[in-house]
Amino acid sequence: MKFYYFIVFLLFFFSSESQNQYDFILYDSGRLSVVKKDLNAGSISECAQKAYYILRARANYLLEMENPTVMDKTIDPPSGNKHDYLSISRYWWPDPQKDDGIPWIRKDGVTNPETQTDAVDRNRLGLMAEGVKYLSLAHFFTEDERYARKAIDILKTWFLAENTKMNPHLEYAQSVPGNPNGRRSGILDGRLIALVIPDAIIILRSSNYWTDSLENGMQEWLTEYLNWLVESDLGREGAKQVNNHGSWYRLHVAAIARFLGKRSVAENMIYQARESLEEQLDEKGRQIHEIGRTRSFFYSCFNLKPLLMLARIGDQLGVDLWQYESPNGKSLKLALAYLTPVIDGKEWPHPSIGENNLVHLIPVLHRFYILTDESHYAEMLDKSLNQLTDLNFPASEMHDLYEQCLLLGLPIKD
Repeated sequence: MKFYYFIVFLLFFFSSESQNQYDFILYDSGRLSVVKKDLNAGSISECAQKAYYILRARANYLLEMENPTVMDKTIDPPSGNKHDYLSISRYWWPDPQKDDGIPWIRKDGVTNPETQTDAVDRNRLGLMAEGVKYLSLAHFFTEDERYARKAIDILKTWFLAENTKMNPHLEYAQSVPGNPNGRRSGILDGRLIALVIPDAIIILRSSNYWTDSLENGMQEWLTEYLNWLVESDLGREGAKQVNNHGSWYRLHVAAIARFLGKRSVAENMIYQARESLEEQLDEKGRQIHEIGRTRSFFYSCFNLKPLLMLARIGDQLGVDLWQYESPNGKSLKLALAYLTPVIDGKEWPHPSIGENNLVHLIPVLHRFYILTDESHYAEMLDKSLNQLTDLNFPASEMHDLYEQCLLLGLPIKD
């Protein structure tokens, strides 16, 4: 099967700035507009059409969803205030050597299902972000005000309503039973806010239901949240991390700062990301802090994703991260080059629970291809997509692939 790279569809995170009304942070307004035009003209690809149907189906389902709120958790955070976000770190388990299991112990890569229940807020944060994302995109493509009204209602419930809002901090995110201290790694949970909320607001501003009061309320909440990220003790500790947590922290701050017009804060995160490459990579491009994980292939891809999104924001601000090389030759391209031999069947030489799924690598590889237009990335992407489409995947993973076809412009065929 041969894949042709007609990049006329939505590039979800990367590309040049567009000159229309949407000054997105991570979305690309030009490509969104092309997708919308092609949908209306009936000229969109079969895969993208299927992805669009999935998007609409999700949005229609979400119209009837009860708005998630931090007030619905059944475990109180240490503060005793349910408005404070609470989650429990997924790789921690009760200590079998202790009668009460306290303090919990870490089993890297092995998710404790008890940490993923609705007793805490993590699932609800994900549901809030999913709702706002799909409903706002559905509104963009259809201009149906039902989608905007529901997305706005979800935002009001989660961020603004006095009786249901989340306080703008993550002091109790990824907590561990028996450990009374806040954990800087918990900031990772909040990446969904940075990935979804700014661009959703930019879309929703075109709705008749968006008001000055909503705008001011969200600006105020995000400003307080950004201040916590950069000024709190946990935030300052989070900024020091040099693994994927540090990369996601820097994207987290940069995306929200860019949205709020705090250019110098966003620029600083790009420069910090450039400096971090020296500590994150070795001379072969191995991601030092990720290859020791039990899911090393996944985490190596997971770490590159925020770095590439930071490069996207860097393009907007005139700070190059794509071509940057550290004094010792460390670069994003070097990191990718270490991952790509698996496409040709080379064994991944590091711990990896489960299969090294190319689904994790394809979005990373595709962004390199789009931004550089180098033919060898196209060839590797072609090989990867061929391998994936020759396999049988669960419905949820196929939906993710279709979504990438629509949102990233991936030319996936059935």
